This record gives sequence, structure tokens and C-alpha cells, in this order.
Amino acid sequence: MLLGIDPKVDYAFKYLFGRERNRPLLLLLLNAILRPQEPLAELELLNPFNEKDFEDDKLSILDIKAKDRLGRLFNIEMQLLATRAFRERLLYYGAKLYQGQLQEGMAYQQLRPTTVICFLNAVLFAEVADHHLIFEWRERQHGLVLSDQLAIHLLELPKFTKAAAELATPLDRWLYFLRHAEQFDPSALPAGLDSPEMQGAVGELTMLAQNAADRERYESRLKFQRDYDSALADARQVGLQEGQAGERMERIHDYQQLLGRPLTPLEQLRQMPADKLEQLVKQLKDDLARSLSRSP
Repeated sequence: MLLGIDPKVDYAFKYLFGRERNRPLLLLLLNAILRPQEPLAELELLNPFNEKDFEDDKLSILDIKAKDRLGRLFNIEMQLLATRAFRERLLYYGAKLYQGQLQEGMAYQQLRPTTVICFLNAVLFAEVADHHLIFEWRERQHGLVLSDQLAIHLLELPKFTKAAAELATPLDRWLYFLRHAEQFDPSALPAGLDSPEMQGAVGELTMLAQNAADRERYESRLKFQRDYDSALADARQVGLQEGQAGERMERIHDYQQLLGRPLTPLEQLRQMPADKLEQLVKQLKDDLARSLSRSP
């Protein structure tokens, strides 16, 4: 029987990697991505998985925040769609987590490095074939590193096309798992994936599938994400068809997603005059700026 649970759905992703008992899986995933000289051995989950986070259908960002024993911060998430504001979104969450460390009386030297890791089930940078892109603060001409305090790892899943027999690294195996686990037979994993960590990950998703309450939350989140993606696609199409007004509608939805707010229905936005749309765009943009200025 097929597993039938897609780990690219954010509920399943956080269920798998964001629970206290599954910290070893998150450690393995982070070490596979970062390949640090000294592997991460300890992690504290700052926002562990909580069923109450999923009791309503409001859009929220189901990321995973963690800290290692040296105080370094990590933000890990799964996203199915790249919106117009997606690049700004990555910077926003990384910057917010980084600046949130600074408490009254602290010196800047006490700030610890922050790493954003985003799995994206879409292609944002079609001009390059690499599926793992790392963004850092560097001088444009000479490549000088301004600071190693903030880095963004973007993993574009559609670009990862290796077959099971071609998997060569731990990251290869995790990416293959994320792309194809929904079609796995838990009793007969593909060759090369029959390892303790992969068996553990599949076992966790199997328990999700078999628990009625968890399965219902997963299905509800899956439906919501599909409806949300459809709404964004509609907004983008409206933007193409209706010019400036449509572009404003799309930006409104982008900002609402960043703020974790429900999306205003397109029909309601279409009935608003241009000045009201522009006013709403400005209001949401200001709300984002105020949110960033406050510590989490």
C-alpha cells in the first residue's frame, strides 16, 4: 500500500521535522544541507509542532525555528509556490529572526549567525540548473564576504531529477524522499533509501496517515494550500489581464501571506477603486515594516 502522505505539504513537513521526538531527523537534514566542518549535534526547537496551530484554516507560516548549542539560529520551511514577493519573504523572515536576538543592553558582537533554509516546490531561478542555491552577503565585484551572519539556502525541488539508483549524498536522499515519499511503499523502500533515518521518516508519516485526527488536519491543510495556490494563480492572471490594478491585487495577497493573514477574495478586491487598492497595499507594507521592527 502506498504511503499517501506528501511531506511537501507543510503540515506533514512540520509534523515530521518539527516535533521534539524527531529532532534527530532534523539534525540529519540540517547536516545534509549545511555540511558543516563540525556536524551539528544538538538542537533546541524554538516553536515545536503543536496541533493547536492547525485548528482553523487561517493561513500561517508553518516554519521550524531551532537553535544549536552555539546559539546559531535556523529557520526551516517548505513552500509549494513562489509568489511575487517570495525573495523579499526569505529576507524578511531571516532578518526578523536575526534581529530578534538583540535585547536591551546587548552588543552587536553577541549576535549569532542565522540561516534560512527553504524547500521550494517551484523554480524561482530558471536561469541556472543547480537545485541548491546559497545566498550570502558578498561584495559584487571581488566576492569579499561582508558578514557570515545571515545566509539563505534555497532548494528548488523540481530541479532535482535524480533517480533512486543515482543518489550519492545524504542530501540527495532527503530530496528524493521529499519529492517521492507519497508514492513509497513503506514495506519496500527504493534501493538506497532503506536506511534507519529513511525508515524512521517513513514510519512517522505512516503514523500520521493512520491517526484519524492528524490525517484530517493534513487533508484540511492540503485543501487549503490548493485553494490558496489557486487564488494566487488567479490573482496573477488578473494582473496580466488588468494591468496595474491586477498587480496591486497580487501584491495584496503576497503581503497578506507574509503577515499570515487570510487572503481577501479576488471578487472583493475587484470591487475596490484604484485608490483603495493602493491604500491597502501601503497599509500592508507598513504592517510588515512594523512587524519587522518588533522582536518576535
